[in-house]
Amino acid sequence: MKHLWTALPLVVLTACTAEQPAAPKFEDADVCALLQSGDAGSLKGTAKSSRACDFTFDSLTVRLTLRTEKFADASQPLQSDGGYGAVVNDHPMTRRCTDASGTVTCDAVVEVRDGQLIGLKVVQRSHDANAVGQVTQGLASKALERLPK
Repeated sequence: MKHLWTALPLVVLTACTAEQPAAPKFEDADVCALLQSGDAGSLKGTAKSSRACDFTFDSLTVRLTLRTEKFADASQPLQSDGGYGAVVNDHPMTRRCTDASGTVTCDAVVEVRDGQLIGLKVVQRSHDANAVGQVTQGLASKALERLPK
């Protein structure tokens, strides 16, 4: 019994100093976990590709992509084609929404950190580009909240 008490502190010390696994980073994030049912209606399904996930909700579809590029480079084409800037959870965002035959498509980029972006493409049957733009900003906010810090 005496040997047990001398070994116990060593076991406790070893358990406390064991290396903890690193927290997930932007590059390791599960892109399909960044949006969930309830974010834009009921989630009907997801389809994952390399750094992107396609989400199907009740009345809209979303392609969310994790991108590594400069925000200015990614937002410039959107701004030059009628898009504008916004701020989501203190992160800069550029979005452009277009209406074609009753289907609104919003393309957006949000800067997570320097060189790290979330890209969004939201498609919804609607004639109100502003309403779909607001949905796009809301989805960007949810994705930012769920992204590893």
